[in-house]
Amino acid sequence: MFVRPAYLTLEEKNAILRRFLERDPSLWSSDEDVQEAIKNRLGWMDCFDDMEERLPEIKSFAQEVADRGIEKVVLLGMGGSSLAPLVLSTIFGSSAGHPELKVLDTTDPDEIEKTQNGLKRDKTLFIVASKSGTTIEPNALFAFFWDWMKEEVDAPGNHFIAITDPGSPLEELANEKGFLRVFLNRPDVGGRYSALTLFGLLPAALVGIDVDRLFAHGKEMASTCLNTPEWDKNPGCMLADFLGEYGVQSRDKLTLLFDREIEPFGLWLDQLVAESTGKETRGLVPIIGETTGIPGFYGGERIFVYTKLKDTPPDEGLDGFVNELREAEFPVYEIALDNPYQLGGQFFLWEMAVALTAHFFAVNPFDEPDVILAKEKTKEAIKTYRDEGKFPVKFWVDPKSNINFRASRILAPTMKGLSRTIIDLFQVLPTWGYVAFLPYLPYEEQIDEIFRDMRHQVRQEKGCATTMGYGPRYLHSSGQLHKGGPMSGGYFIFTRKRSKDYPEVPGYGMSFWHMQFAQAMGDFDALEGENRRVIHVHLPADYMVGLETFKRVLSRAIRL
Repeated sequence: MFVRPAYLTLEEKNAILRRFLERDPSLWSSDEDVQEAIKNRLGWMDCFDDMEERLPEIKSFAQEVADRGIEKVVLLGMGGSSLAPLVLSTIFGSSAGHPELKVLDTTDPDEIEKTQNGLKRDKTLFIVASKSGTTIEPNALFAFFWDWMKEEVDAPGNHFIAITDPGSPLEELANEKGFLRVFLNRPDVGGRYSALTLFGLLPAALVGIDVDRLFAHGKEMASTCLNTPEWDKNPGCMLADFLGEYGVQSRDKLTLLFDREIEPFGLWLDQLVAESTGKETRGLVPIIGETTGIPGFYGGERIFVYTKLKDTPPDEGLDGFVNELREAEFPVYEIALDNPYQLGGQFFLWEMAVALTAHFFAVNPFDEPDVILAKEKTKEAIKTYRDEGKFPVKFWVDPKSNINFRASRILAPTMKGLSRTIIDLFQVLPTWGYVAFLPYLPYEEQIDEIFRDMRHQVRQEKGCATTMGYGPRYLHSSGQLHKGGPMSGGYFIFTRKRSKDYPEVPGYGMSFWHMQFAQAMGDFDALEGENRRVIHVHLPADYMVGLETFKRVLSRAIRL
């Protein structure tokens, strides 16, 4: 049952905080089995002494790697194992004398090939990062790059390290293959709560980020939050109060604004918020990367959190826009940082705030049941392909644009064109809904631009919020929200035809193109199974031309 913070007395809120500080799992579930599972996911609250002891080890290893002349570190991971390193390396870059970091969290064959072509075997170190050691993407990427490395390198294990939980299949594999190092993380820390553990700090150290400084801010924030028993003085509680108060009133579109220098932080927040709260048909929908507009174009379901740097020049920040939002009586929460290293503290602040917000939503923030559903559907698609040599999917061909597409049963796509199906999607989408664009394509700025334009058009014409996430990355973040969260979303999945025959992934009986298509197909099936509104657009091999064509179709459809 929902609990509105405004309906609680300060004494009642302080009681909730006490239970949180005591690690009481009944805050999130009354089921005894679930409570036992939650107890094994609260290590992020007290891992700081352990991690501080390991900082010298991390820095020493990073110096060894730099001294060895490694030029590129490639992290093979997904979701909680990759997003914090991606955010930190994008914001801080690499220091002089340290390698660059490439986070490869995709199964897109072109993105993988582009990464491979930019590597020198003897100057590359791979990080295989996976808590469970069973995630398909890093495992397949490892199989591919291990095979590539051993073609020319006598001891390929010297170019691989692992970050994983004790006793995982990845630890066993790493020992069997002779990895250079195996770093074992605390097993009681869930992936999306692991930014201030080895999963976030080790890759950061390898590229020369000052992990002492970053970690110190995290530990300071944790100390403040965990040693302030008064709700109305505790930073984590105050943010949770804002998120919970408006979220349980169906103001669930959490629009995250950042000054440009720290904007990538939103990628990490997207997973934390969406995967922690988006279940049992409720939760917060994080909106990142939208263009700003006049307040009149935003619906009443919006709330805003603005994270700013104090020294950002006024003409480069968002202060003016945020003031307009306040004047229009939109709820706005502002967080001011002295410098980007204080993001170390933001990791913990948001972890605590989101965990408490989940209490108000009456959901368990530490599981991801619908992510598992999509994985099972993907396994079924892969098995069918292996058994029959093809995927069991039928596309309709739009007679006007010649684009292949299909749609979930709720949209009844039979004998309709693409434009008519898009119109139907928006007709059944509630006014407080949102639209998610989900491309299984390479990471390219031109693609980002096309989707920014489409998101802008949808918001201006339909007034609804929009999100965008690359597949399969989004499967490990907002994918939980799409299937388990509010029933107010509409989803566009994009795949493309093969432009050539891609090499087979060793041990998988298929190429990365096939694996990627199976993941898109599995997510479509999972969304359809949850009675969600979803259109799967299968672009031509020249996907840029296909995207521009689709953009024109969308532009006309949303104006009708």
